[in-house]
Amino acid sequence: MSKKILLLSSVIFLSSCAATNISELGDKFLDLINPSDAPAEVADLSEQVLVLSDDGGFTVAELEQLSNDELIAIAKEKGLEDMIVLDADGNLQNREQLINAIIESGDLMDGKSAELESLSDDALIEMAIAKGMGDMIELDADGNLLNRDELESALMADASKVMAVIEEFKNSGTSFILYFDYDDTGIDEVATRSIIEHANFMQNNPSVNVRLEGHADERGTREYNLALGENRALAVQEVLGLYNLEDRIMVVSYGEEQPVLVGSNEEAWEENRRVEFSYY
Repeated sequence: MSKKILLLSSVIFLSSCAATNISELGDKFLDLINPSDAPAEVADLSEQVLVLSDDGGFTVAELEQLSNDELIAIAKEKGLEDMIVLDADGNLQNREQLINAIIESGDLMDGKSAELESLSDDALIEMAIAKGMGDMIELDADGNLLNRDELESALMADASKVMAVIEEFKNSGTSFILYFDYDDTGIDEVATRSIIEHANFMQNNPSVNVRLEGHADERGTREYNLALGENRALAVQEVLGLYNLEDRIMVVSYGEEQPVLVGSNEEAWEENRRVEFSYY
């Protein structure tokens, strides 16, 4: 840990972060909503901080012991410059948010690195082209990739930037969980406005994809609840589809298998009837 601090403490940093404003759309899609439907509850995403192992990552305790300058240096190393918020005197304003982002960044980047290393050269080239990095690809006369390490590094840097954008959006106040009435898949006006914010975010960030995770409460059979969770996620996808985002959406259903609140009562049931937005 001391070696990390020693190496990073020499970095000079003068970064600032401007908040991204999410544009508001009009009510043109709200005519799809039945005004007699009861409003669905929408709650803010509750983040759980991940504690990494010692293989190149940091724990929350380690990061909390660092000075603001050291935190900023680590954030820059991980490509999180855009998340750093400083006041006029250069003092860090969002220390807790930055710690959470660094922790999550380490976990996601480890997974991304392993994913890239497992790809064939052809798959790596295909990914680079999809990310607009075709000009970086170097091939020999036989079509073999010559600069795999360079390409992996560029894709890692891109993934880090995408993660920073997602983390900023998570902290914008937009709801990442939509709740549903019992045995219902309807999207009301409040939920639609929230979905529109997610659509705007995806339009403004074309490298970002989303997984819509559908859930149900414990009542009903396992098979029925899997179908119900899927139909709830598909209902959200339908609204996002108005923005031509279908190719960037994955729909999954967990049915009753992943409750956020365990219990056979109305409080637990209300919490578990939901669709969650999971970006990647």
